[in-house]
Amino acid sequence: MTATDKDNPVRLVTPSFLGLFMAALCFFFAYGMTVPILPPFVKERLHGTDLIVGVVVGMMAVSSIVIRPLVAPRTSSWGCPRLVLVSGLVGAGAFAGYGLAADNVQLSGLRLVTGAAQATLLIAAITMVTSHAPPDRRGQAISYFSVAPYLGIGIGPVLGQTLFEHLGFRPAFAIAGVIGLAGAIPILFVPNVRVPRPAGAPRQPIFHKVALWPGTVLALGMVGAIAMSAFMPLFVSDLGASGTQWIFLAYAAVVLLVRVVGGRIPDTLGPARTGWLSTSLISLGMVGFAVTPSVLGIYLSLIPLGTGIALQYPGLLALTVNRVSEEERPRAVSTFTMFFDLATGIGGLFVGGIVAVGGYRSAFAACAACSLLGLVLLRLFVVARPTEGGAAESSAAEGSPVETALPSAPVAATSEATEE
Repeated sequence: MTATDKDNPVRLVTPSFLGLFMAALCFFFAYGMTVPILPPFVKERLHGTDLIVGVVVGMMAVSSIVIRPLVAPRTSSWGCPRLVLVSGLVGAGAFAGYGLAADNVQLSGLRLVTGAAQATLLIAAITMVTSHAPPDRRGQAISYFSVAPYLGIGIGPVLGQTLFEHLGFRPAFAIAGVIGLAGAIPILFVPNVRVPRPAGAPRQPIFHKVALWPGTVLALGMVGAIAMSAFMPLFVSDLGASGTQWIFLAYAAVVLLVRVVGGRIPDTLGPARTGWLSTSLISLGMVGFAVTPSVLGIYLSLIPLGTGIALQYPGLLALTVNRVSEEERPRAVSTFTMFFDLATGIGGLFVGGIVAVGGYRSAFAACAACSLLGLVLLRLFVVARPTEGGAAESSAAEGSPVETALPSAPVAATSEATEE
């Protein structure tokens, strides 16, 4: 950062940032409301098995991956705020429809719709957030924005579980839909900027190679969080306890605390150290789940797990977007966040299969092993890999993020942009 930058630092939290933040918060609050009640809905109302629970939870990944080639180029031609608006409305309808599903096939279809909406919202919102943040503060910007989904996922289950206990499945899902619909209001006040694609521009590959290995490390770490979301309500019941919503709330509180108070950690430590630290902590937390004899052990294990999850995502995403140009950023973001969906889909099937064979503790232990594999891949293919500009990634290990991207500029500053 130059002296001028220090005197006039770029504001990360702007009205547009707040509009995106609130839209994402409403979406993920509604999604969080469904987390603790979806597994028992599948088992009790739709008579599914543990494996079916994993399949239903993982169905989101299919549509999330399929829709990505359509979303990335439209962040420019349609505008990021418009995509956030449309995806929020579609997601709200899907949440409300969960309670109307007559069987697991219909519910899986609604999960496909949910996955498409979530992928579109995240790609558009993160692309806009990172485009308006300077390179050396992108990790901080991502950390602040990601408070929205984790706050929603943390508080949403408390309301969802309470509504289910007092009103039943269908009203709880319906209210989730209404809350998701409320996210359309703040995004209406965010200017929609479109940058038409130049005539004759070459077609770009669907996936960006720079994001592949960082995304793989992310996916291996996220399998543990997917296992917790899908099977923690049932695992806690086996321990003879209840109140799963408080476990999700505690998990979200840890993540939020680290994201807000430690927002500069990914930029300060650098992506290599942040990656090593976060992935190790995730593995430690999953080992705690696998061996705990009581609910107290679950709460203690949430500390390393939540801290690792809080640091891994912004650190690896900042590393990815810092390696690409402005025009490549939507495709890089799309590719990187795709691995979150792969973790949801393949991880859901993987964990569901292990639960069916060996039980919940075996599944949590397998998730710890996945994170350890992520550490190996991080060392072999991310940390030691040269960037596209030729600079060795090892410099990031010393605390300075590698920067090979073009200078960041708000999309609205381009001469061809049109604002609606």
